[in-house]
Amino acid sequence: MVTADKPETKYSEYAPGLNTRKSWEFYQRATKVIPGGASTHGRCWSYYGVPYPLNFVRGKGSRIWDADGNEYIDFAMGMGPDILGHGHPELMKAVKEQLDKGLTMYVGTDELEIKVAEKILKMCPHLDMIRFSNSGTEAVLHAMRFARAYTGKDKIVKFEGHYHGWSDYTMLTSLGVPPLGPPYAPYKMPSTWGIPEDTMRTMIVLPWNDLEILEKTIRRRANEIAAVISEPIMMNNGCIPPKDGYLKGVQELCAENDIVFILDEVISGFRLAPGGAAQYYHLKPDLITYAKALGAGFPVSAIGGKKEIMKDVLPGKIFHAGTYDANPVVMAAALASLNVLSANDYAAYKHLNKTAEMLKKGYDDAIERAKIQAIFQSVGAAGGQLYFTELKEVTNYRDFFKIDTSKFPRYQQQLMKERIYLHPLQSEHEFISVVHTEEDIKEHIAASTKVLSAMA
Repeated sequence: MVTADKPETKYSEYAPGLNTRKSWEFYQRATKVIPGGASTHGRCWSYYGVPYPLNFVRGKGSRIWDADGNEYIDFAMGMGPDILGHGHPELMKAVKEQLDKGLTMYVGTDELEIKVAEKILKMCPHLDMIRFSNSGTEAVLHAMRFARAYTGKDKIVKFEGHYHGWSDYTMLTSLGVPPLGPPYAPYKMPSTWGIPEDTMRTMIVLPWNDLEILEKTIRRRANEIAAVISEPIMMNNGCIPPKDGYLKGVQELCAENDIVFILDEVISGFRLAPGGAAQYYHLKPDLITYAKALGAGFPVSAIGGKKEIMKDVLPGKIFHAGTYDANPVVMAAALASLNVLSANDYAAYKHLNKTAEMLKKGYDDAIERAKIQAIFQSVGAAGGQLYFTELKEVTNYRDFFKIDTSKFPRYQQQLMKERIYLHPLQSEHEFISVVHTEEDIKEHIAASTKVLSAMA
């Protein structure tokens, strides 16, 4: 990982032959008033070996345009939320209709909130009740509180490399912080300055995809553990699928030991299947968190779960609040997103799965033709990522630290010349939307084959 105390001030093309001067100029202005030049670390690219973030001004369907007029096929898709692509007509119509009512926020309730909840429960029959928040981080924070309140216990098990938002509780041994210590007893490493020791004591960090270590820990410490939280697919280190039977095993261990199983579907929810990863892997967790695809680009999250836990989320019992929770504009967007995804007997998912399979096969063929040491891992429409590695498979966070992450930014920048846009960080992933066409996939694979062959 390349870091710097300040951004490069001399203009250079993002990639040879690609003029992005206006983006560079915007970045110079931004760094004078915004730390890192962006309000999220996911866009502070100059600190990760990439010149500067691009400034985008317009999007339509699967295409996006930067400030210099360059057009790209977008496979970053807002880091997951843009499952309907850019400017989907039904999404835009629903939001505009709500804005025309003049009600962007008020103190009261709205039928939209009820409709979205009913729609989610229809798509996700493994849930009984649901509450809305504004971000994935909020949803996870509340889910952990719900679990602690329900069990009367304090500790939460999280896994190495799993990202559950930016709270003090979950920013441990993730986001580039190397896994240290023996696998059966990893060290808890803060992923940022400012994490209190007392907060870290409430968390237990274990390696993922190892049911034996989890079982031994639970057998020994079940009386302390309120919940186990897991992504169904490790999605902040590229794309690392669960081993066969692993998630079912986690669910069973939790059920046997009075431990709440929290499935973090912030990324996979409403993307991998109508009922998300829970449906895909035949699970029924105690609590599930959603965000990203739920709002199709608008800020919304949700915590859903079993009634026996959710029924006590009430004043005077388990506290959950937020001024912007179930904001009517956002609820209009969420309902439109879910309506599009569920229309015509969930035809959108048939398209998503078809193009996802096409992308996977195309990458496998491109790697073989280029004769380069690399693999592409994906799980359906949840997302996928290219790894430059000699490994045949990346199965956990410790494997992730064996790959050559320095090559990925070079790959991404060269793809930009071919008008294919990916997130430049190795730890992120590629996303498709319902509006990506087979021709989009073919163009991407042709460009990837060209770039990988040159790199080989």
